[in-house]
Amino acid sequence: MANKKPQGNDRAAQARKAAQAQMKAQERRTAAIIGISAIAVVLLFAGIVYFIVRSSDIPTLDSDDVVAPAAADVTGGIAVGTGGVAGEDVPEGTARLDIYQDFMCPICGQFEDLNAADLDTLREEGDVAIYYHPISILDRYSNGTEFSTRAANAAATVADQAPEAFLAFQAAMYENQPEENSDGLSDDQIASIAVTAGVPQEVADTFVDGTFTKWVIAATDQSNQDGISGTPMMRMADAGDAFADGKVLDQETDVMYFQEGALLEYARAVGAGEIVVTAPTSTSPSPSAGE
Repeated sequence: MANKKPQGNDRAAQARKAAQAQMKAQERRTAAIIGISAIAVVLLFAGIVYFIVRSSDIPTLDSDDVVAPAAADVTGGIAVGTGGVAGEDVPEGTARLDIYQDFMCPICGQFEDLNAADLDTLREEGDVAIYYHPISILDRYSNGTEFSTRAANAAATVADQAPEAFLAFQAAMYENQPEENSDGLSDDQIASIAVTAGVPQEVADTFVDGTFTKWVIAATDQSNQDGISGTPMMRMADAGDAFADGKVLDQETDVMYFQEGALLEYARAVGAGEIVVTAPTSTSPSPSAGE
């Protein structure tokens, strides 16, 4: 028995040593986890701060340093009246259709090809007020040239300084639309397109001033707050309702606006009151669970 006791002591010592090593390893893992968590918290906090700072850099449509086109309203929409002139002869108290577009967006070009004539008809009939929102969500697809913003600024300039040429300029921009992931169009090219569409040269020459760039940025941010997540998209409000009472149109439940004639038919029906865009909110008490 005497020669077995040391072996027991050795096993006990080895067990203690293993336990101590395990505890130290656990302590190291715990410290590492705490360290990583602390770093993650710091990074998260830094991200939140960065987001707040960046958000504070984005102007709002009512900011003192934001210059809006004369034809634009508080939603960032440019109204085009029955005569085809931005800001003139805009119907009041009628249904309202807001169209959101980015001049780099290829699907917006397809929308223009399919619906431009119908929108002209709808506008001329006067039962629906039409507002265009030139926004810039696709700057990242123009190799750093910010084509979407520059194009939207040009459209805002035309609406302000040559409102009779706004629709023609818009159509010409889509006819000459650059591909995504290209440099887009240069300022000179945009100006040339504008002049060809009937914009005076002296107006086109001011595109490079970026007078409405901050307005474009603010209008783009506002569109996101109004439920616009891409382009082309539309909002609509019933006759007599405010913009805020309307809703974003869904292609599955409202109107398939990439089917020829569908948008015209739907908007006419809304303008005539045959379709209600937003159902009235019920004020009746909800039935109890037992009913």
